[in-house]
This record gives sequence, C-alpha cells and structure tokens, in this order.
Amino acid sequence: MMSVGCGDDLSLELIEDTGPQVDPIHVTDPLRQCGMPSLARLQVVGNQLRVACHGQLVPVRLKGINRSGLQHKRGLQQAGFGSDPTPELRAWREQWQAVIIRLPIAQNYYLDSDSYRQDLAAVIAAAKSLGIYLLLELHGYDEHNLNPPQPDPVSTPLFWRQVAQRFGGETHVLFDLWNEPHDVAWSTWKQNAERIIQAIRAEGASETVVVVGGLDYAYDLQPLLDPQNRITGLGPILYATHPYPLKTLPPAMAPEWDRKFGQVAQLLPVIIGEYGVDDSRESGFGLGSTEAARLWLAQLHRYLDRRQLSALAWSGGDMPHLTLGQNGGGVILPTNPPNPSQPTEPFGSDVRAWMSKPTP
Repeated sequence: MMSVGCGDDLSLELIEDTGPQVDPIHVTDPLRQCGMPSLARLQVVGNQLRVACHGQLVPVRLKGINRSGLQHKRGLQQAGFGSDPTPELRAWREQWQAVIIRLPIAQNYYLDSDSYRQDLAAVIAAAKSLGIYLLLELHGYDEHNLNPPQPDPVSTPLFWRQVAQRFGGETHVLFDLWNEPHDVAWSTWKQNAERIIQAIRAEGASETVVVVGGLDYAYDLQPLLDPQNRITGLGPILYATHPYPLKTLPPAMAPEWDRKFGQVAQLLPVIIGEYGVDDSRESGFGLGSTEAARLWLAQLHRYLDRRQLSALAWSGGDMPHLTLGQNGGGVILPTNPPNPSQPTEPFGSDVRAWMSKPTP
C-alpha cells in the first residue's frame, strides 16, 4: 500500500472530525465523498495525488477508462459520440463508477480544425458537468501517424501551448503529453518532455497535472529510480505506465511490475494510464482463453489495490474493447459505438466490477 506521507496525523484528524467522514487512506470519488459542487483540482504531494476535501488535503485514488476514437476520427460524430457526448459519459459515470476518463486526441486535427476544437470543448464541458476528471492525451498527429517514438520538438510544444491556453484553467482537466514513448533514450525523452511542459506552464497552466509516460511504450519507469532522471521544478508531474499481457505473462508478474513501475510508485506519483486484455489468440492483448484473461486481470487488479494505484482501462472505442457496440457485436466507430450497458466478457465485466467495488 502507498505511504500516506504524514498519514498518521491526517488519519487522526479525519477520525476525530465531527463533520462528514472521509476514508483516512484515500477517497475514490472526490465529488461525492467530499460533497463538492464541482471537482477540485488534483494536486501532487510526494508519491500521491491529493484533493481538497472538508478543508483537508487527502489522498485520492482514481479509477476510470479510456474513451478512444478522437485520435483517429475528426469529430464527435465520427468517433461515435453522436452530437452530444453527455449521455455516454454519464453512463461511464453511473454504470461503471468512472471518475476519470482519458481522451486520446490528434495534434493535426486540433491545430487544423475549429470544429474539432469545438467538439473537444464539448467533451470537456460534459465531463465537468458530470463530475469526471478528463485526461487529455496526445496520441499522435492523425489517423496515419499515431504514436511515433516521441513528439516533434517544434510543433508539439505549439500544440500544447494552444491547449493549455484554452483549457489550463479547467480544474478537472489533466494533460498527458504523449501516449507511448518508445525506441528513445530516457535523457532524450526527458528533454523533449521538459520543453513541452515549459510551453504549458508559459500559458499560465501552472497547477495542471501533467502526465509523462515511461519508456518501452509507456511501460518502463525504471530510469526514475535515479533522482537525476526525474522532472523537477516544472509543477505537478504524474508518471504513467501501460501494463499489458504482451509485456508481462504469468506466473511472475508482480515481481516484474515491481521492477518496471511498482518500486518507482513508492517514491513518485504513478498512474496506470492504460491496461487491457482479451481472450483471443491473435491480438497482442490476448491470452488465448477466457480463464487466462480473467486470471491475468485479477492479478493486476490485486496488485493495483495493494499499491493503491489509480488506473484507467483501455478502452471504449478500440481494442481491447470494454463493451459491445450499441447494436450488439463488436464496436465499430462510428456505426456501432460502445454501449456501457453491455460489457465484454471477461474484460469489460471484470473491470466494471473492480471499479464499482469499495476499494480496500
């Protein structure tokens, strides 16, 4: 379990408080547990995310999903949201208890299209109205250029500067700089990330939490065990890892996760930005059977609970799918968009059950 920092004193204060009681370790639904009319901005303290709750800054653990589509589709309609994203987001909130949604987007679409920018603003407004944190994630440039090794050091700071100028004041919005850095040295990626963060901070988004993915497709955070490799002095930073079966197979998963991100999570704030599995033999997420997929997922969920890590499952929109489509069968954007009422088996159903249960 994560260290709570000065948690002993904090726990006593919470227990003795005569007002509404809060879990002394963490809250999992800040809007509802803290009785807030709107989401307070997340803050980074030590290795934790924290949020203001009943006059105190308490640890928070977020469970949510990725809603992919806008990284390769040019607007709400094409990505399967219809004209209004609110009903679908409400379903993730009410049926899955999602308190955070990661939204992959494309740099070229945002820079070149006012309608795309307006559609993105509509998703951000809908999430705000529903009490959902929204993690804006740069997934690549367009449908033809998704997830190069790292972002362009010239055009991408310009992109994030514009995003920060427009949305940096929104307390429920976080920024994920780049989906999955790969085939690049940490020193090179760190320098590029720092340049982008400086552009974000220059637009006044000094308090927005910024997410920086690890190496090996945002899986490996081991370089951060060396303090010289950490990003410092640039505001609140959260590091991301993406564990998938193609990275770690049974039986020795927990020791591997410890090496790749668990040890770092004891020192620095870490979020599981993506995870997923299916039962096929063909996909990179598959383990060949429902039983194997369910066992892998159960082990990961137990690990996350033990480490008290925030996590977002991938995805509503792309493989591995969390749900069936609105008309049954597989999700196809935009003709058969995700239906949160029909989780896939075993991935969607097990994720929904994990997200809905009280967190240990």
